[in-house]
Amino acid sequence: MQNSFSATPSRPAMILAGVLMLLMTAAAALLLPYANQPTTGSNLRPVLITALAVNNSIIAYLILLHFYVKRRPATGLLGTAFAYSALMSSYQLLMLPEVFPGQHEMQLGSHLSIWLWFARLAGFAMLIMLAMLCLAWQPKPPLSPRQSSGFLLGCLLLAVSLIWLVTQRLPPYLPDLGRLVSDQGDYKALRDSGLLIALLLCWGGALLSVLLVTRLRSAFHCWLALCCYGYLLYLMLVFSSSHRLTVGWYASRFFEQLAATFMLGALLFEVFRLQKRLQSSYSQAYETSIRDSLTGLFSRRHFDSTLDAIRHRPPELARPFTVLMADIDHFKRYNDSFGHVQGDDCLRRIAACMAQQLRDGDTLARYGGEEFIAILDGCDELHAAQIAERIRSAVEQLAIPAASDNPAPRPVVTVSIGLYCQPASPLAEEEHQQVELADKALYLAKHQGRNRVCLLPATAPTG
Repeated sequence: MQNSFSATPSRPAMILAGVLMLLMTAAAALLLPYANQPTTGSNLRPVLITALAVNNSIIAYLILLHFYVKRRPATGLLGTAFAYSALMSSYQLLMLPEVFPGQHEMQLGSHLSIWLWFARLAGFAMLIMLAMLCLAWQPKPPLSPRQSSGFLLGCLLLAVSLIWLVTQRLPPYLPDLGRLVSDQGDYKALRDSGLLIALLLCWGGALLSVLLVTRLRSAFHCWLALCCYGYLLYLMLVFSSSHRLTVGWYASRFFEQLAATFMLGALLFEVFRLQKRLQSSYSQAYETSIRDSLTGLFSRRHFDSTLDAIRHRPPELARPFTVLMADIDHFKRYNDSFGHVQGDDCLRRIAACMAQQLRDGDTLARYGGEEFIAILDGCDELHAAQIAERIRSAVEQLAIPAASDNPAPRPVVTVSIGLYCQPASPLAEEEHQQVELADKALYLAKHQGRNRVCLLPATAPTG
């Protein structure tokens, strides 16, 4: 769990866990004077065990998934601990007479009922301690994919084997634990036996091992420690009473549910944070993939996909669009005179200037070295020519000095622009034919003297 869900220190998580620990302690202290007060109502044991089994099953699933990604043995053992508790709770549920009538061996206070309860709690705590021991001794490199698959299978076999041992093999060889609870539900003898001390030692050891090994280095460790503390409060409350179905007996079950709920809530929150970071990383990667690194404009690939989407719109959504292609005049001469650093700065300034002149929804991309291309969607020839002229004029007004051998007042950098407007009628041109026609219009603009806009009519020959 060195690389657990939250591998970095989390001061807010530590503070929140500390506040919850104080609230749980205060609630337990307030309930202690009423621990022996009997309650009215039906036995909720099936409902409580079901909720516990579901919570711990989800926790085990999330932790084991994380183990399969990070391949740390300690994480696998911790997932095994929660899986063991979930499976034991499920077994107890199936053996309840309230669920399946006739299961007399699992009556409240019976030998098997007490033993399964003790084995679930003690085994759960010892598996957590085993996970902490593995965390303290685990090697730095993670397991290989093949080793992690084998280790995961071994962890699941360990949980199943422990359940088989405590449910099928050990009960006949144990002293009769049913004698510790009377027929009226008095379990004072059970409270005074060594079982309470054994369980307190197990969960005290689990909490101490989490604190000593992890030093609460992450949010995950804080919530795991709070879970162990919740089980200590559970034991203190259940044995603060001497009779079942009392305030102390039910309150203890509440604290057990609370410990599992806090752990589950923390894990689900960590999953949410991971998803949020993944979404942010994906958005950043996608944005990087469709942007030109120098100018920040869209890439040629994104332009191609946008043009393809526009070309294949349904007929009822068809509308005119214009492809605009611009080229910086004599840019090679500019680079040769001022250097590539100044050339890159010139490209960035012109790209930003062109982007400011376009409308929202237009797509502007860097097409080549000093070439730019744009899609003016829903724009006819008249409005496209106005936008292109606005771009040409704005670039000229930047007054970027151009390279010239003439000692007279130095000229400025300009752009030539070619336009081709595709009407809203069905497309007859082949794919990206509009780009070739816009490029032809750009060639005409350069041929006619540069620093001008040339519009190629939609009826122009394509040959």
